[in-house]
Amino acid sequence: MTNRQALIEKLIVFLHLNVPERELLGSDSLSVEEIAAAVKRVFERNGVFPPQARPRKPGETVFEGTFLLKRPGGKVEMAWQRSQSIKPTEVAERGSTEYGDLDEAISAFIEKEWRDGIDSVRIIP
Repeated sequence: MTNRQALIEKLIVFLHLNVPERELLGSDSLSVEEIAAAVKRVFERNGVFPPQARPRKPGETVFEGTFLLKRPGGKVEMAWQRSQSIKPTEVAERGSTEYGDLDEAISAFIEKEWRDGIDSVRIIP
């Protein structure tokens, strides 16, 4: 993996790069293809994106936000969930959409979550 790919992965997972990392990135914009490739690499390693996301399990704090999850038969679920405001272990809302292929799911995720960029880094077609 190149330094640029590693920086893009850090950006998409942690949603932030510090000033020296931004300078190493060398640009204030990234192509949607670079972002999609990084999401795909992380997803294929973990079976979920972002890697810290997971569907709610009883007794655990609810992961809040949108995430991609590998499903049987090569399908991918894009799910979102949020917790009760005073009970972080209980789901207040949840929704999902199932996609037939990973690339389609990644494209939908990028459009939903990052259409305005990531931490002031623009995403261009």
